[in-house]
Amino acid sequence: MDKKQKQHVRLIIESVVVVLVITYCFYRNWWAALPVSLVGICFYRQEKKELWMQEMEERRQQFKELLFLTATGLKAGYSVENAFLNSYEDLKNLFGRDCYICHILLHLQQNLRNHNSITEMWKTIGESSGIVEIQEFAKVFAVAKKSGGNMTQLLQTTADVIGKRVEIKKEIYILLSAKRLELKIMNIMPPVIMLYMEITSPGYFDVMYHSPGGLVIMTIILFLYVAGYGLGRRIIADVS
Repeated sequence: MDKKQKQHVRLIIESVVVVLVITYCFYRNWWAALPVSLVGICFYRQEKKELWMQEMEERRQQFKELLFLTATGLKAGYSVENAFLNSYEDLKNLFGRDCYICHILLHLQQNLRNHNSITEMWKTIGESSGIVEIQEFAKVFAVAKKSGGNMTQLLQTTADVIGKRVEIKKEIYILLSAKRLELKIMNIMPPVIMLYMEITSPGYFDVMYHSPGGLVIMTIILFLYVAGYGLGRRIIADVS
């Protein structure tokens, strides 16, 4: 089982746990798990989106390292194609052979053997990556390759510019990590308090589970709870 499959299984388990905990805390009736499963689906999608953002951040870091290593290779006298490919071992040691950038380099190597244009390959990689930095690099690289510009200087300058941008995004992501942790703690606290009250004062919430008015109130509270969770995640996403 690879990393993505493990993450997928973990998210499914977490989503099921969320549904069961909310069902128990707010309704104490397992039939309610069916409509509450919508909350679990939203939770799964939100967590999956966050994992995707983390993966994009890792890919940006890997691409930044590729540019610096390639610029170093050009200074050592390698052709631009070999400078890219010779970065493979260093990147494999840094991020592991299954990292995104290593797969990109293997793809480049295979296509170069088939005598495909490296500029077209980078254009394709940029379009499929969904990463702005790679897309911008592909455009600049194509222009420089066509005009016969100083590729070493180009790579070094591009690496510096993209590297600074990636570092700024990384710093913002790290600063927001504390806020994400605070938000998760705040989201966990209401069910924890309800479970604590149930343990220390059994039957304290029974009137809320066995009367129509109580069920309406609990539904309203659940709606406010989910809305607060979504609003918190939206604020952090907008800032990042």
